Amino acid sequence: MESDILKNKFIRIYNGESSSIFRFCFLRTSDKEVAIDLMQDTFMRFWNSLSRGGKEIRNERAFLFAIARNSITDWYRKKRTLSLESLAENSEMDVEAFMNTPQKEEIEMAHEAKFLMEKICELDPLYQHVIYFRFVEGLGPKEIAEILGESMNVVSVRIHRGIKQLRSVAGYDEKKHEK
Repeated sequence: MESDILKNKFIRIYNGESSSIFRFCFLRTSDKEVAIDLMQDTFMRFWNSLSRGGKEIRNERAFLFAIARNSITDWYRKKRTLSLESLAENSEMDVEAFMNTPQKEEIEMAHEAKFLMEKICELDPLYQHVIYFRFVEGLGPKEIAEILGESMNVVSVRIHRGIKQLRSVAGYDEKKHEK
């Protein structure tokens, strides 16, 4: 009976979070197959944690992103030839795969999304993750803090500074006019 409850919980969480975890993995690897493998690895590790019991998982989403981040780090250690910047260099990148953009939206929206994702990759690494989690995944500072193991205050400051840096690298600086 308890295993049925665990299975149902896992299925519910998988159905709700798998696309977000895939997008996160795809953004970091620029390879659909690798992203799928990393997503599967993330959910296997999550299942193992659920089935073992032990510590209660208070925020499943934050826990999943932490597992995914660790899986990506492990993957990069094994494959040093790939880099986070390959996303920006990949001209055949499928923006719809990680932005979940409906096909009927304007082509301009896809180009703007691609442009902004490229600019996020140019940010200082301290800001890349917080900007991605905040604006692509829609997480709040508290969830981001749990994922990154930082305080909410640190995350809020990084979001603010990351937005400022993103505006600068994207050419959206607000210039104050002198009289």
